[in-house]
Amino acid sequence: MCGIVGISAKKNVSSDIVQCLNHLSYRGYDSAGLSITKDNEIFERKIQGKVTNLENFLNNDPISGNCGIGHTRWATHGEPNTINAHPHTISNVSVVHNGIIENYHDLKAILEKSGVNFISDTDTEIISQLINIELINGKKPLEAFKNTITKLEGAYAIVAIFRGYDDLMIGTKLGSPLLYMKAKNMIILSSDAYSISDYGSSVTYLEDGDIIVTEKSKISLHDYSLNTIQRPSKKIKKRDKDGLNGHDHFMIKEIKEQPDVLSHALSYYLNFSKYKINLDKYNFDFTKINRIIISACGTAYFAGMVAKSWFEDIANIKVDLDIASEFRYKKMFFDNKTLSLFISQSGETADTLAALRHAKENDQKIVSVVNTVESSIAKESDLVLPIFAGQEIGVASTKAFTCQLATLASLVLFLAKKKRHINASQEKALIEELVHIPSQVLDVLKYENDIKKIAKDIHKSSSAIFMGRGATLPLALEGALKLKEISYIHAEGIASGELKHGAIALVDKKLPVIVLAPDDIFYVKNLSNMNEVYSRGGKIILVGKVQNNQLKDLKLTGINIEVNGKLNIPIIMSIPLQLLAYHVAKLRGTDIDQPRNLAKAVTVE
Repeated sequence: MCGIVGISAKKNVSSDIVQCLNHLSYRGYDSAGLSITKDNEIFERKIQGKVTNLENFLNNDPISGNCGIGHTRWATHGEPNTINAHPHTISNVSVVHNGIIENYHDLKAILEKSGVNFISDTDTEIISQLINIELINGKKPLEAFKNTITKLEGAYAIVAIFRGYDDLMIGTKLGSPLLYMKAKNMIILSSDAYSISDYGSSVTYLEDGDIIVTEKSKISLHDYSLNTIQRPSKKIKKRDKDGLNGHDHFMIKEIKEQPDVLSHALSYYLNFSKYKINLDKYNFDFTKINRIIISACGTAYFAGMVAKSWFEDIANIKVDLDIASEFRYKKMFFDNKTLSLFISQSGETADTLAALRHAKENDQKIVSVVNTVESSIAKESDLVLPIFAGQEIGVASTKAFTCQLATLASLVLFLAKKKRHINASQEKALIEELVHIPSQVLDVLKYENDIKKIAKDIHKSSSAIFMGRGATLPLALEGALKLKEISYIHAEGIASGELKHGAIALVDKKLPVIVLAPDDIFYVKNLSNMNEVYSRGGKIILVGKVQNNQLKDLKLTGINIEVNGKLNIPIIMSIPLQLLAYHVAKLRGTDIDQPRNLAKAVTVE
């Protein structure tokens, strides 16, 4: 997915930028480019396709200079072509950007009314245009940059260079990674430590809102109010070069990658510029389909459970859901109007693959949702829907789960549109809901310190209950699975309405009860269930709408998350459950990335 590099040095930086772009290529991308300042001008080269295309371009038409930025782009706004490739240079400034500017449409409309002409279809160009206007109006680069980012909403990492300043770079981040390295006679900015690990052994990670300025071989770091600050540097150990990027475990790194990977997954299936579904991603005849069978294992099964409610509620398609290991041993009622859909992170899950083959033997058409497009499940499918989570190393799935949900949500919208169960305005509204998910995930990640306190309170428990209703019931099951997978605490997920039918017998003052209660049609009923737990001395942890007068008398710990869309609740509310499981396991000292008895890909039945 998208990658950023910026280099200021006492030599020509063109070849070094290209080398770093090659190191970023493992993330996946569709175009590449760089721009360089020299003799008070900006020179740009960019092209659709691989970095090798850019290298050939530069061989035929070279540029040089001591300060420059480069980018590998994964298309979000606008199709993958040379015009939409980064950098985006507008007169006095050139910008590279990872992430999504959510209020891009509003900002673009304002600028177009004032006479600004846009060159590309990207959200990134709005950044260049805004900075350029500030510069034209007499602002210095740092002030122009700061004034621009105050207008932006979303998750992003941005680096800019400026006409008239041959050695100046300015960068910032919010929810998308950015770091820097002070190497020999060089200052390097990047979105990925691996891409620059050849140049040194120490990097400094920016925190959200930080602004970095490099000029005349010096670095200054500022907070959002432009106060000078310092951040600690970290040695890059070998494992960091392999992808940990300064985190203690792959699981927490992958949790925090979700704003970025979700934007990539969604942008593959949806056109954010026009609020339309990318119909060409569904090269399959769905005309006769009036029923779907979903089958998967573990976390993927819970993603299928969420998808079932979406398909039925939004697309009006009947769905049967089965655990893959049970699939072959029951009457399935296959017919030519039924589609079989299989979900697997690895694409090699043995039970899911066996279920797929059983469906094929019964003349079913197969759609698969996978992270690995070269996998066995993908190769045996009629339509493959990749989730674009990137490599997930932690055994307990996090970003793959939310990317599965994002991919399934996009398929639901496609089928709802295809079968005319949503109109154009409904399509736009649902896509707008999905567009905001990366920044909503970023907002939830800010609760990490609160979640650490909850983890400290419950990490010595021997058991826990997760409760949810409607869209959050699958999350209750998934939250319980995460906790037991990596902390080894026994946990179960139940439907809140089932509390009185047995599980309430477990409630005492030692039992943590995690209640998932967003502001939806079940909220009041969830309040009743919490009162039942409270009256029996239970320890309540509420994830959802905490601000309510009826909760004032309950002694509960809360993570206030107020989302109420049809598609965003399961994705957003899964994040605190992932963080809770991680921090409980960390306090218990378990092997988080490789928990006992578990494997990343279950390739045996």
